[in-house]
Amino acid sequence: AVAEYLALAMPANVAWTTFPAGSGGKARGGQLKAVGLRPGWPDIQVLYRGRFLTIELKSTTGQLSPAQTDCMELILAAGGVWAEARSVEDVERILTSFFIPLRGKVAA
Repeated sequence: AVAEYLALAMPANVAWTTFPAGSGGKARGGQLKAVGLRPGWPDIQVLYRGRFLTIELKSTTGQLSPAQTDCMELILAAGGVWAEARSVEDVERILTSFFIPLRGKVAA
């Protein structure tokens, strides 16, 4: 749902992608590690006007892993922005706080 929302709402001058690294078991984890994916890397990356924003998606009860906390600290230390979202509405609020002029809003 978040990727569908981003595809509709993001303006053309925003570079963004998602990377759903979770699931897939040990084999997928090993493949991702082998190609250089950093453990705990956030689910969404956004580049807007030279600023880097990352968003970690969590369920309503999900908690950050130690690797996710390490990545958060690294991104913040490097000058990026890190946020956590638990819903599409949270993602919209984060993007709005980043001053991205969205083309659409989450339906109320």
